[in-house]
Amino acid sequence: MSEEKKMDMKEAVAGQVETVTKRVSGKNWKLQKTPTHRAQMSKKLRQTWEQRSEERKKKETIKKLERQMKDDKQADKDRKREITLERKKIKEEKERLEQLAAKMSAKRLQRRRKRDAKRRAKV
Repeated sequence: MSEEKKMDMKEAVAGQVETVTKRVSGKNWKLQKTPTHRAQMSKKLRQTWEQRSEERKKKETIKKLERQMKDDKQADKDRKREITLERKKIKEEKERLEQLAAKMSAKRLQRRRKRDAKRRAKV
């Protein structure tokens, strides 16, 4: 009799649960948590050590391939960046030399004019 009262009281407070997957609280929109220990999982969900190690190996090879592809892409990007920087340096050096040549030719012309002016003054 007391057991029946306890069952009825639980049902009255929490409600009757039809299956194991339904929630007593009625918050069916929340995600169902899975057990953390393998022994607590149902046999259908359990995997053997070999299966898990196989999956781990597959994931590792995929990650390795992704890393390699990413590194190749980054190396290509760095190579292109180096080429553009080199071109920019060459262009700047060329401009600097042109400016220097223009400045030197201007000085040369000024010296020549000075000499011509001195020659005219003597004559």
